[in-house]
Parts: sequence; C-alpha cells; structure tokens
Amino acid sequence: MVGWVYNQGVRIQWNRTSWFITTVQRLVFLLLGFSLASGGCGPVGQIQTTEMPPTASPTPIPSPTLSPTPNIIEGTVTIWHSWDETQRSILFRTISVFQSTYPQVQFDVLYVPALDLATRFEEAMSQGAGPTILIAPAQWGGRFYEQGFLVDFGNRNLDSITTLLNQAALETGVYYGKRLSVPITMNGVVLYRNKTILPTAAQTFEQMRAFATTATQAGTVGADLERSFFFSGGHLLGLGGLLLNAEGLPGFQQDDYRYALEWLDLLKAFEQVGVTEFNSDNDLRLFQEGRAGLIVEGSWNRYLLAGEVGPLNLAIDPWPTYKTGRLAGFVQSEGVFLTRQTLNEEDEISWLFLQSLFSPEALSNLGNVGLIPAIGTEQLVENGGVINIGDPFVTQSIVAFESGVAYPSLPEMEIVEKQMDVILRAVFFQGMNQRAAMQQAYERILADINAQRSSSTPSP
Repeated sequence: MVGWVYNQGVRIQWNRTSWFITTVQRLVFLLLGFSLASGGCGPVGQIQTTEMPPTASPTPIPSPTLSPTPNIIEGTVTIWHSWDETQRSILFRTISVFQSTYPQVQFDVLYVPALDLATRFEEAMSQGAGPTILIAPAQWGGRFYEQGFLVDFGNRNLDSITTLLNQAALETGVYYGKRLSVPITMNGVVLYRNKTILPTAAQTFEQMRAFATTATQAGTVGADLERSFFFSGGHLLGLGGLLLNAEGLPGFQQDDYRYALEWLDLLKAFEQVGVTEFNSDNDLRLFQEGRAGLIVEGSWNRYLLAGEVGPLNLAIDPWPTYKTGRLAGFVQSEGVFLTRQTLNEEDEISWLFLQSLFSPEALSNLGNVGLIPAIGTEQLVENGGVINIGDPFVTQSIVAFESGVAYPSLPEMEIVEKQMDVILRAVFFQGMNQRAAMQQAYERILADINAQRSSSTPSP
C-alpha cells in the first residue's frame, strides 16, 4: 500500500509494501542461519539414541472461543481544496483524529489556488484521475454533475449532519432535487452597522428608517443601501416570493406577481431610509470612511471593514422585518462533494471521513480560523449548543444567515441575475411601471432559459 503523509505542506510518499518485503527477507536469513547452526553442532557420523518416556493419557485441551476477524478499514482518501495555510491546518487536525480510529486509511491532500481549482479538477477527472473528495463552491455542483464527475448523496443518511446546518446553506447543495454537496462553510449578503453612528440595531424596517433618517446629517448618511440584484434579490425570497421553481423556471409571477411587486415597493422605499446605490462601491467607501451607518455588503468584507471603523464599532445585524416578511440576503456555501472516484472504494472511506468533517470540534475550529461554518444558530454555545466560536463577526454572520435565503445553485441564475438587473435599472432610473417591468422580466427570463436549454448539448 502506498500512502502519503505531509511535512510542512510537502507531499511525502510512504511505501509500506517495500518496508514489509525488506523486513521479511531479513527474518528469513536470520532463521536459516539459526537452523544451520543448531543442526550442525554434533560430531559427524555419531548416532544418538533417545529413551522415549511412557505414553501418557492425552489431556483434553479446551477449544478457545474464536473472536470474529476485525473488519480492517483501509485505503486512500484524496482531497482537493483551496483553503489557505491556517484554514487547512483544521483539515489536517481532523485527519489526525480520524486516523487515530482508522490507522490504515491514508490521505492525499492537495491545495489548489481557488482560481485554478475548477480547471484543474475538470482536467484531472476527464483523464480518470482527480480526488475522491472536493471542497469547492456549491455553485459548481451542477456543471460537474452533468459532466459525470460527481455522485449525488442518494440514499445516504445525512440526518446527523443536516440537523447541525443552516437551512439556506443546505439548499445551495441541491441541484434539481439531487443533493450534490453538503455545506461546510458559508458566505453571503449581510447588513453592516457602524455602532458610533447607529448604536442600536433595528428590529423592523420602520425602525431602520427612523434610526437612519435621524442619524443623517452633514457629511454622514444613516444608510447607503445597494439595490442591484445580487445584493437585493434575497429580499424577494424573504418576503415569501420565488425566483425559480423546482424545474428551474421563473417562479416570481406567483399570485399575480404579488411578492415581486412588494419587493419593488421595498426597494423604492430604500430612498426614504438614506442614499441608494446600484452596482457601486460608493457605499463601501463611505462606510470605511466612517460616514455611513448601514450598508448591505458581502460577509467576506467583515475584516476589511473592522480594520477601517474599528472592531468594537462594527456589527453585523440580523435582517429587520418588513410587513409580513423580512429583508434577507443571499447565502452561498462551500460544499463537500463526493466524486466519481468514490465508486471504486470498497469501504466507502471517503464518505466515512466526510462525516467527521462535521463534528462539533471540526466546526468550532473552522469558526476560529476566520471561516464561517455552515451551522444553525442553535448550535452555538451561547444558544445552548456545543460549538464554541470566539470570533464575534463569525457568530454575528451565523445569526444573520439564519434568516438568509439560498442563492440557487442552478445554471438559470446567471440569466435571472442579468435580466433582473436590466429591469431594476428601468424601474429606478427610467420610471418603468413596476407590474409591466415584472411581466417583461418573466418573459425575457423564460425565453432565455428555453433558448439555452434548446441549444445545450445533451450530457453523456
């Protein structure tokens, strides 16, 4: 068996077979030498006689109780990922714990820069190589599945894992009803607050408007809110609407566009709260300068903003309610995939190891190295759970994502985002009628999806 171990990130090959053969050869030579020495110690030609003792009655020997032969789990788990040096230390720690129980299982772990991971993975899998486990964005799942590189989780029992996880993050791992990945970390759109400008978090949209307008004064705005689709589309789902149905077709026309029109009303009402943006970094700049109380931004900018306004002055707030729903941000995840290579495993060792990645210890460790584990808020120690994370921006993100919504991991979302941005611009900057805008968005998105599907090459 050939295994790999790692010393300071360097891949080292360990060949157990060659060690075993060499050791056996040495033992054979020693035994032959001992036999020759003991057999030749008497004089040559001398016959020795031995007096035999009287025959004794044989004593019955009790038959030992046979223990069942243990089922030895062995093989190699190959993992590809893009975690940095600090983050992958958690992966190696989890491997070490796993090997204490399954010492015959070896690991081949490869770091690939995020920009290269998809290409390297496709090339390797196309050539019959590649990992058994891939840690990568959930959005990649559908594309790789259609190429035959991934296997879905099928009838595997995930209950012990899914009960720990954030619901929106879980949904990102589903592709047309098939679970292709299990979310291990998450990121998404959140509401940042500068506590020196707005000391109190708003519970409702009305409070947010009141707090922000009161804080707006010369040189400072209470809120600067982004309205482009990626940063505002989650509100549509938070209000109870749909973007795409289970078949990947437009769903926001439900109830005669009720939720879609309510969503547009909300985005128009942002103008009463403060300044608005559309695909602009002006909100980020103002917040960094300490001149904006609220902005809608990606959770990946939390440490950048903390460094600018001061960690004690930064908060990530839960989304406030609006009418019968609430504001919400899109949640995306980094998932753990099982690849086609696992089909050759006798003991399903990759599936066995995957489950260990979701132990409370492993998830706690992820949160303490700057990643946001894809867990529900009830798993945190402060809420009665067992996962202890010391980073306040990670725990605040977990709380915010509890009311977040999944960014669907479907290829149609590229069309939805493109067309929705066109329509939103027409509403905000050209005064287009809102109902007509939603009807036009529906027609355009449906036409583009049908055109894309008719031109797609059937998967092998």
